[in-house]
Amino acid sequence: MTDDHSPRGGDTREKIKQAARRLFAERGIDAVSIRDITKAAGQKNAGSVNYYFRSKEALIGELIADVAAIVEVERNRRVDAMEAAGGPHDMREVLAVLIDLSPLEDEVAPIGEDAIRFMKRVMASHSELLFEAIHFDLDTATRRCVAHLRRLMPAMPPVVVGLRIRLAMLLAFAGLSSREAAVVSPDLWPAGWTAPVADANLIDALEGLLTQPPSAEAINLTE
Repeated sequence: MTDDHSPRGGDTREKIKQAARRLFAERGIDAVSIRDITKAAGQKNAGSVNYYFRSKEALIGELIADVAAIVEVERNRRVDAMEAAGGPHDMREVLAVLIDLSPLEDEVAPIGEDAIRFMKRVMASHSELLFEAIHFDLDTATRRCVAHLRRLMPAMPPVVVGLRIRLAMLLAFAGLSSREAAVVSPDLWPAGWTAPVADANLIDALEGLLTQPPSAEAINLTE
């Protein structure tokens, strides 16, 4: 087996990553086996993936981190611009940054055109891998947005605020990741699911979730 630190070893790692990202984007995370990745990467040794990445999960984690590092640069640029203009002026401004993936297509092109599709697949079926793979340094823009959302939310018990924020993130993940399924099987989804109105509707739903006053029951259960 080629040394991972040799030029040839680096090439092999990159071939495996490119093949895996493409397959995951096309088929989904669970439908792709290590054998599929090995074959698509042109590797004869069935143990190549485990040799270079230890496991399928570790490979997925590295792919997520690759994309997240590039996405993070663009997201932070948007937050910087928003703050430089005296914002955010309202919650919708922050939510628009969090859900807008389309302008990132050009940004991720250097690591493959399937990168956003891959990330949506992870969001849809394995969001836990996303949370595990994106470490502190790769999540600064999201944390900045969450801090703004907390400031803009109406007064609620801290535990309710935390629950609402996590629910909002999960709803955003579900909404964005489902776009891929809607493109593949449009007849199974409502009209407009992949149209621009879907983004505005998703922001409406997220804003409503974050601003709806908690019920008396919810408040009593926090005491």
